[in-house]
Amino acid sequence: MSHTTTVMSEARDQEKFYTVYRGRQSAIFHIAYMRTCKVMAAQLLLQRNGIALKDIEVMDYGFGTGTFFRACDTSCHIAGVEVDEVNVQQVRHMLAERGHDVRDIAVLDVETWEDHPLLADDKQYDVLLLSHVLEHLDEPVHVMRRLSRNLKPNGVLAGLLPVNEIIKDPNHKWVCDRKLVDRWVADAGMELVDYTEMDHYVYWILPVYHMKGRFGRMMAQGVSLFLGILQMPFSPKAWFTLGRGLRIIGAKPAQIGFLAKRRA
Repeated sequence: MSHTTTVMSEARDQEKFYTVYRGRQSAIFHIAYMRTCKVMAAQLLLQRNGIALKDIEVMDYGFGTGTFFRACDTSCHIAGVEVDEVNVQQVRHMLAERGHDVRDIAVLDVETWEDHPLLADDKQYDVLLLSHVLEHLDEPVHVMRRLSRNLKPNGVLAGLLPVNEIIKDPNHKWVCDRKLVDRWVADAGMELVDYTEMDHYVYWILPVYHMKGRFGRMMAQGVSLFLGILQMPFSPKAWFTLGRGLRIIGAKPAQIGFLAKRRA
């Protein structure tokens, strides 16, 4: 097992992963802001660059609860990998009920992740999403370089990362910022297409998600559901633009979004 693979296993092999994702496929959980904020961040990034989630090949590497796929039109060919077999089956069932072809929603064996059939050289994607994955890895550059082989000539790797964390997540290996993203992209042999920082809403409420015990979980779920319902009428651009107004009370962006492509 490579060092990178070991870290991927450590990052995902946590009780939190199983308790947060398994069995959480009802609509109310998909409305929760700690899911939708990541989906909207990815949508904003793609929309800024004229990429619609229709009639394209999409890979979500580490898809979690599958919420991003719910934003993809059924005309998309979707593919994705995750480590928990129970969760993968639940996501497959949810997506199939929504009319998606789920043949390429698959379990990832972390010991042989680079040899996964969905990452074979003949598998090429228009969009390859890494949503809050890279910060967990000791060698994110290696992962980006390897996955760049699966991009179409005009395909993009879309990355989401945390930034300005008030409370450091012990599972995060990196303190993310623009300089770090620039370095990762360059070292992976890629070219940065877009970079943005967004989501001021999470900055002040993030400590709630670190509260312990039953009361802490209830608080986190309540806040997440409230914000998720609140954002529903807004487009990603309108929502995150509105959130910038929170700078007057000291809020900072909580997510980084970037697009990279293979260097010509």
